[in-house]
Amino acid sequence: MEESREVSPVVSGKKEQAERTGNLWQRLPLGLKVALPVLGFLLLLAGFLGIFLVRPTLKLKKDAMLLKAAAGQISTNFETQNLPGTLEAVSQTQTVFAQLKKDYQTLKWIGIIPLVGGYYRDGTYLIDGGDHLLVAVKEGVEAIQPYADILGFEPKEDEEEEEVKTAQDRLELALNTLEKIQPSLESIGQKLDLAQEEIGQINADRYPEELFGYQIKKNIDLITTSVDSTAQLIKEAGPLAGFLRPLMGMPDLKKYLLIFQNDAELRPTGGFLTAYAILEANQGNFKPLGSFDIYSLDNRFGNRIPAPEPIKKYHKNVFYWHLRDMNLSPDFTVSMATFWENYQKVGDSNVDGIIAVDTNVLVEILKILGPIGVAGWGNFSAENDPRCDCPQVFYELELFADKPVGEVREARKAVLGPLMHSILLNMMNSPRKKWPEFFNLFLRLTKEKHLLFYFFDEDLQASIEAINAAGRIKEYDGDYLHINDSNFGGAKSNMFIEEIFTQEIEVAGDGTVTKTLTIDYRNPAPPSNCNLEAGELCLNGLYRDWLRIYVPQGSELISVEGSEIEPTTYDDEELGKTVFEAFYGDKSPLRPEGKAQVVFKYKLPFKVDPSEPYRLLMQKQPGTKAHESIILYQGKEIVFPLDSDQELSF
Repeated sequence: MEESREVSPVVSGKKEQAERTGNLWQRLPLGLKVALPVLGFLLLLAGFLGIFLVRPTLKLKKDAMLLKAAAGQISTNFETQNLPGTLEAVSQTQTVFAQLKKDYQTLKWIGIIPLVGGYYRDGTYLIDGGDHLLVAVKEGVEAIQPYADILGFEPKEDEEEEEVKTAQDRLELALNTLEKIQPSLESIGQKLDLAQEEIGQINADRYPEELFGYQIKKNIDLITTSVDSTAQLIKEAGPLAGFLRPLMGMPDLKKYLLIFQNDAELRPTGGFLTAYAILEANQGNFKPLGSFDIYSLDNRFGNRIPAPEPIKKYHKNVFYWHLRDMNLSPDFTVSMATFWENYQKVGDSNVDGIIAVDTNVLVEILKILGPIGVAGWGNFSAENDPRCDCPQVFYELELFADKPVGEVREARKAVLGPLMHSILLNMMNSPRKKWPEFFNLFLRLTKEKHLLFYFFDEDLQASIEAINAAGRIKEYDGDYLHINDSNFGGAKSNMFIEEIFTQEIEVAGDGTVTKTLTIDYRNPAPPSNCNLEAGELCLNGLYRDWLRIYVPQGSELISVEGSEIEPTTYDDEELGKTVFEAFYGDKSPLRPEGKAQVVFKYKLPFKVDPSEPYRLLMQKQPGTKAHESIILYQGKEIVFPLDSDQELSF
């Protein structure tokens, strides 16, 4: 007899429900059966993204806005010379930055996703680099805070105490301060190097030029360039603090040969050697011991040396090598070694070195000082002179030097010494708040090669070369380019001429590099009346240019267009470069309001790996403007002003 089992109503109900559900699922259309799991997955994915992507992204956006505001406070406080406020803003920014970094970590899972992961890693590079930057900023502000009033960052409470100090006392204080800050500069430089290393890993090429109206790629490039340039500036400022004291005659008196290079008449090292002065530095006080026209020196030198080949070929009616033409090498140190060897035969050899300045130095200092008077010579300023649409100081110097006069006036170019003396006196006695402006100005003028140094003391010269202030042509193991123009009989046209350098770089499948360098010259200004009988100042005339291109040694010239001579190629063994030489100006000079173009095509002596960054060093010619430079490489265009030596990797 079978035992009967009673079924629970609950169990029975579940069974019936399952049967009904199963029947319902079976009755669903096939398309819906496929869509429901997909819909479920999408809902799950939406929930996942909402929790792990959207919410963190919105949080990051909020963090970024707070960071932007905090960083803005750093800039505002520093510009208003509020160092305590700057430090407080740095600390606040670090707090916000730490939160952003923490929130960014919640997106770490993105890093493992192909393609998308690269963007996440770029973010980590930017954040890690930002960490180092903030530490560097804080360290820098803390370093200068104890000396804030000396460096011009804070008004001194006791103004009477400031007034009784002599210019020499203030200079001594400033130099002591720089020496105390120097170790901090080294530490700051190390932090900036770390930031540079992190941010330099960002691949800007993966980003669009513009997104939602924002410049993306350009801003990434700007960040990278800014960090690079700041790191370089700090590295330069460190050694600078060390050699300023001996340079200024502390503790031992120094004498310098001060040479004026007229960059409006461009020559290989920055300008025609038009005048010179002997300058004495004693305990920070500068005074001229004499100021002279270069022609009077050449009259004593006489016709001792036959002109070298470039002078005979390109400089009309010049048959001897004068001192004023001895800066033929584009390397300032090499040129000055030649000049000095011959100068000693007729000039004062009791000097410690040579300092070269051009018109930019005078103009930029006068922009800070304002108009000044020079006894016996008149007033000088950086204000625009409508007679030439150029700074008044430049026009006045040209009047003294080159305007035809009906009477003989001895040493017309001897204005250089008195002018520099007046400028230096005005600088030394300037209000304390202007001193940082002068310091930054001299750093910039040195970087832009308007101020060059050549010292006979080997240690001092080594320091000068370390900060790239000696005008050297550098060794380099990648691609290299230096463009050197020489104005031979073209008036003062370089004051008006603008140039554009365009490099088209083609890399073949085997790594062979072929380059096309196009140099466009444009003179937008109207011509001067250069008729001697008119007695007017001849500034803008027909331009005659001896042009040399310095490239990696062993490069092979393919063709040259726009030159009036057959292309010439030779190796400059002393500088370790191959040189391509061209000339125009006799048959087809660059005329005022006209244009000219010279094109070089050549092959580099080495091959490159297209998958590796392309490295290029461009060295600026001293005395030149910040000419526009364009690089075309693998479909990309890089545009920048060549205002200093530029090492690029792209």
